Amino acid sequence: MNSNPKLRPIAFKWHSKLNDFMTGLAWSPEGDRIAVASVSGQVAIYDAVEGRTIHLFEKAHEDGCDALAWRPDGKALATAGRDGMWKLWDAETGKVLAEHEAGALWTEHLAWSSRPLGDQGHLLAVGAGNKVTLWNEAGESADETIKFTKTVADVGWILNGTTLAVATSSEVVVDDLIADGEARRFVAKDPILKMSFSPSGKWLMTGNQDCSVHVWNTDNGAEMHMRGYAAKVRQLVWHRGSRWLAAGGGPAISVWDCSGRGPEGRTPTILEWHIDQISALHYQPEGDWLASGARDGSIAVWSPTQRQAQISGAKISSGVTQVAWSPNGKLLAATGEDGEVQMLAVE
Repeated sequence: MNSNPKLRPIAFKWHSKLNDFMTGLAWSPEGDRIAVASVSGQVAIYDAVEGRTIHLFEKAHEDGCDALAWRPDGKALATAGRDGMWKLWDAETGKVLAEHEAGALWTEHLAWSSRPLGDQGHLLAVGAGNKVTLWNEAGESADETIKFTKTVADVGWILNGTTLAVATSSEVVVDDLIADGEARRFVAKDPILKMSFSPSGKWLMTGNQDCSVHVWNTDNGAEMHMRGYAAKVRQLVWHRGSRWLAAGGGPAISVWDCSGRGPEGRTPTILEWHIDQISALHYQPEGDWLASGARDGSIAVWSPTQRQAQISGAKISSGVTQVAWSPNGKLLAATGEDGEVQMLAVE
């Protein structure tokens, strides 16, 4: 698929395959392993360099696995599924360290705090239905269940890594679990599908059901709204410097400049090459390249601020479900609708 002589080739390092649509992909903190999950409930851990299968859990969850999250020390992996359960696995032995009901039939969201919270250590937030529960590193309950009036759409930790952000269909709630004070609420005008905070914490973006992106300046509460996307916006990713936000919502990628006053009134950079709808986006954690995947299996690597924005392109055998750079940005993992797992590198 890479027919442009100006584009750099992509090397396919190794591949593997599970038995169904891929729903999860996560790099270990050290970047030496990846974990993947499928809609059938399979979960696998691979050696990221060699592609060797370290563990394969055929039925990690009875009715499908929807989320994966490595504990920050890399020694354990949390999984969540449609059986209403979440589990904590020992990454070395493959044994289950803890398993609990999450409070709803489908458990779809997992997120570890990036910093320890007192004696509890790093906390795991588990989102299921209209509830979020918090658990310590050993998989023990760390706090009371947090209930919302609407279904949880997204969960994450922001700012200093001790501030919990929860998106429902109608609002984003931000609560610093160490500092005293009321939680902040950002009320949405349109149903939320995805939230994304800039690394600096200044900007909150949501991708919405009505094919739009909504923006809040968390410093002063100012709001902005960008409409006109071809599809619902489910992909929102930030460059590490907090200036650039890339959004899906169709076959093209829009990259917004969020410096200074923010994106309102500015024209985004449009990245066009994919024919089908964008299904995955990820910026390098320590670099400037953006990876994208689409439903037709096409994968592209971009340097959006350069005159020649596209760096490379390739294709896998089925629609792309996730793309994720390794922590050092040298390898790119991708998963597909038919269960494939691919490890790539730009040469």
